[in-house]
Amino acid sequence: MKNILILVPKCSGPSKEKKWNSTWPADLEEKIDKLLWKVFTPGVLVIANLTDRTKYYIDLVDEMFNEVDADKHYDIVAMYTVTPNVKRAYMWADFYKSKGTYVVLGGVHSSVCPDEAERYADTLLIGEAENIWVEFLKDYELKETKKIYSQPIGVIDVTKSPIPAFDMLPQNARKIIPIQTARGCPHGCKFCNLRSIYGNGYRPKTAEAIVHELKAALTANPRAIIYFTDDNFFCYQERAKEVLESIRELKITWYANTDIQFGLSQELVEAAYESGCRSVLIGLESINPESLKGIDQNNFKNSNCMKYQEVIKTIQSTGIGVIGSFIIGLDYDNKDIFDKLACFIQENALYGANITVNTPYPGTILFRQMNDEGRIKTFDWNYYTIFEPVIEPRNMSVEELNIGYQKLLSRIYEHNNVMERINAFKNQMRHSSKPCVRAADMSNN
Repeated sequence: MKNILILVPKCSGPSKEKKWNSTWPADLEEKIDKLLWKVFTPGVLVIANLTDRTKYYIDLVDEMFNEVDADKHYDIVAMYTVTPNVKRAYMWADFYKSKGTYVVLGGVHSSVCPDEAERYADTLLIGEAENIWVEFLKDYELKETKKIYSQPIGVIDVTKSPIPAFDMLPQNARKIIPIQTARGCPHGCKFCNLRSIYGNGYRPKTAEAIVHELKAALTANPRAIIYFTDDNFFCYQERAKEVLESIRELKITWYANTDIQFGLSQELVEAAYESGCRSVLIGLESINPESLKGIDQNNFKNSNCMKYQEVIKTIQSTGIGVIGSFIIGLDYDNKDIFDKLACFIQENALYGANITVNTPYPGTILFRQMNDEGRIKTFDWNYYTIFEPVIEPRNMSVEELNIGYQKLLSRIYEHNNVMERINAFKNQMRHSSKPCVRAADMSNN
């Protein structure tokens, strides 16, 4: 049997001491690290289940959860790359090639920067990997491997994608289990590299397939929280309703990502709660309407920004916490944005806030724009953590951005402010007109 290591390298960070932002004090680094949702990278679970275990012994490592055994011999090492982990992937590639191991690189970064990545790989997988991984393994067994295997964008039938290898999850990665129910998003945000891999369309799995996948995940941990990793779970509401109806009887607790239109339908919000949804991350991006102009191809976010407060209240009064996702350092942001955003988060009692800096990942419209304007400060991918400024802001200095950012995070995560938001969220639920929400809240206190 051949030995394969399927590896997701960890993000090295901007320095040995700092994982997220080179200017942050250690306590803020630690706090942000604890607050981040940590899930095993779902794509490699699919790759593992596409690998014939009668021919290959598989070690599956995501360095956020388990460690590489550097002394073990592997015939093949296949790595999943994203921009902030790719330099560590290249380090591992050099290490294993020096041992005579065959090195395969795939994932988003390798797909959008193939000229760079192929210097470190024996084989490069470009695009969604289901078909080309199987093709590569066949060629490997025949000793006829190619340098590059490329998957045309947006044509993989996700209904035929295998159930991920949940049985291979390490024990410490089974509290929150990731499941992808669809690929694609209709909005085309200029900071998002999704379309460079998935294309412009939307490809959902059937409700029946999702139920089968959920049941498989629950065999790994019957009490797991499910994280639906789709970039926009509720973007097609009729399809979402069908999924909610199908999963309701499973009695799971789950989270998802969505856009603001989720909260415009009271019926949909209630159905989500009844099926087990307890929080959603919404890409609000900014509270400054000017910053939202042109941020997505259809101007969806700018046209809906005046509904933010209404939507947050609708969702949270139903018992689902809203985690607002915001970007600072956009071109119309000035030094006032930090206080304004802190007040917005507090006044709307947001269940959580995910605040990152404007980061131009390769393969995005934003990267091309910032590169053309000469505003990218560094191409050292270790700095692309989404918490470290790597472009010159238009209306403040990088130093001013870092100072304001640190103060903003310290303010919203200050204990008294957190408790004030939590109590306000609970109060919204107590005054809900929905008996099921009031009863659920009462049982938790």
